[in-house]
Amino acid sequence: MELVPPSRLLGVCFALFGWVVSGLAANSLAVLTPHPTEVRIEFGRAFSKWHEARYGEPIQIEWRDQGGSSEDQRFVESEFKSKPDGIGIDVFFGGGPEPFLVFAERHLLSPWKLPADLAQAIPKESRGVTLYDSTGGWYGACLATFGILQNDAVQKLAKLPSAGRWEDLARPELFSWVGAGDPRNSGTMNSMYEAFLQAYGWEKGWSLLTRISGNVRQFDRYSTTTAKQCALGQVACAFAIDYYAFVQIASAGTNHMSYVLADDFTAMTPDGIAVLKGAPHQEWAERFVAFVLSEEGQKLWYMRQGTPGGPVEHALHRLPIRPDIYARYAAYSNERVNPFQLARDFRYDTGLSSRRRGIVRALFGACFIDVHPELTKAWHRLIERGLPAAEVAELGTMPLSSAEADQLVAQGWNQPASAELRQRQTILWQQRSLEKYRRLAQ
Repeated sequence: MELVPPSRLLGVCFALFGWVVSGLAANSLAVLTPHPTEVRIEFGRAFSKWHEARYGEPIQIEWRDQGGSSEDQRFVESEFKSKPDGIGIDVFFGGGPEPFLVFAERHLLSPWKLPADLAQAIPKESRGVTLYDSTGGWYGACLATFGILQNDAVQKLAKLPSAGRWEDLARPELFSWVGAGDPRNSGTMNSMYEAFLQAYGWEKGWSLLTRISGNVRQFDRYSTTTAKQCALGQVACAFAIDYYAFVQIASAGTNHMSYVLADDFTAMTPDGIAVLKGAPHQEWAERFVAFVLSEEGQKLWYMRQGTPGGPVEHALHRLPIRPDIYARYAAYSNERVNPFQLARDFRYDTGLSSRRRGIVRALFGACFIDVHPELTKAWHRLIERGLPAAEVAELGTMPLSSAEADQLVAQGWNQPASAELRQRQTILWQQRSLEKYRRLAQ
């Protein structure tokens, strides 16, 4: 038997490895996304098949993620600082509207116009919410509603009240039974908390969030974990977007869990998609966006798995951005929510949310999460004392007014050069909150 020299084997290995890498690079699209594995599998498979049918060659998606929407956004901003002409990533996909508003403001996107048929299928806005950028920088890929996920079985066993309004999450009976996430890591949670401030106003919104936070068992790093904790019975009700709620209900069954659009207000926001500046494969990137917004792509969000034209393995439980999909394919979907027909009047201001996003998540983290043991102790003592009105009001008073928040934003809070200002203010808010909670707990 002839022995192959080690040097020759090494050369063969390098040659094979080089062929594989060059093959992937020549036919792959780099997409940064916080979307879960199920979305990546279904859209990756369907886009490759769609592209081959239309253009004669399959395109593979090289999926990337830094751990969540906030981490993905920070990664993009950080990379562009050292690589201003492009960061080697073609598309940013998912994560709510705020990252796209920030990217557009900092000129990190590659604007382009949709084909006329797709542009006509997507409304410019719905209930005051902008669904795509008029300059073509970004487009809404699907919609998300914010609601309350409930473990009905746990509520029945523990004799806990159900929640039909956001205010119900602050009821004393739900102490330690509420699930929520950290807005510093979850863009979804940041948007949900911001909705409180817009719906109730700055002072009343923070006051309600304080009492709800007193009922929170623990603040999870990611919103997906919060929904899972509710399904496992660790909490009886939780903050959730429709997708995470639908996934857990599909697994546990409608007899055990439910998803409620709160009566006091319901926020709706687009989950975006955009081609990044300097995309290595600009044309393929534009085709991927077009596919996601096409009828073929939109059906993947909405239809049951195994349905012809729908997802193959995984139901995605998302709400399409195109109104025509609901009427056309309702019989093939398990989702019964049509966000374009919601009767509620609340309108979520994505621009306002984007401007003060950094302030809200820093304030929430400093006043609620970093000092959560002291907050829950103070809230529990107030419950034991019969919730004295003056003390409850003091508990919910924040160390920053709306006007002061606007001033900090104007002073450059969101700019990289303001790191020292952010650190100093965050420590001050944390110290003031600690002093207040300890005083109220005595």
